[in-house]
Amino acid sequence: MSETYLLEGIRVVELATFVFAPAAGTILGDFGAEVVHIEHPQNGDAYRYLPQLPPLPECHENYCWILTARGKKSIALDVRRPEGRAVAMDLVRGADVFITNLHPSVLAKLGMRYEDVAPANPRLIYAHATGYGDAGDEVEKPGYDATAWWARSGLMDSVRPGGGDFGFATAGMGDNPSAAALFGAIALALFDRERTGRGRRV
Repeated sequence: MSETYLLEGIRVVELATFVFAPAAGTILGDFGAEVVHIEHPQNGDAYRYLPQLPPLPECHENYCWILTARGKKSIALDVRRPEGRAVAMDLVRGADVFITNLHPSVLAKLGMRYEDVAPANPRLIYAHATGYGDAGDEVEKPGYDATAWWARSGLMDSVRPGGGDFGFATAGMGDNPSAAALFGAIALALFDRERTGRGRRV
């Protein structure tokens, strides 16, 4: 008897890079979703090159890319060009989930905000990963493990010995649990869509 995956038949489109947002897509793919990852046509996703930077250990396998891109399909699109955006919109029209971690100003420039794409696919689950939320003075700031998750949250202070030195953040220590939370939000939105027939933004 063949194994059936829970999310078989669900299509996910990613316009994202590095860990937080793509790792949520990876979990969806692990449960059987088809995940299509959009990359720049000239250089691909910058995350492909992370293991080449010191002090990451040398390895014949691209372990960073395997961590968040395993099982995915990739398509090379320049979404800044009208023809590239048109193809991206065709993908979104046929998708169940769209995942992005681009800054709001970039999404506005590309015409890929929720309010831009939802009319083309009312059943779409639009998942936007951000470091500092959707509004306010810091919405455009990049959210890194060491800053947004480790330092600004207070974790860096709360886990150090009394009066001792601060600990260092390790790579992906905030991205991966945040991705698991985003996966949960997407899964709940898909469940809600089964009841209501409507998509939503998470």
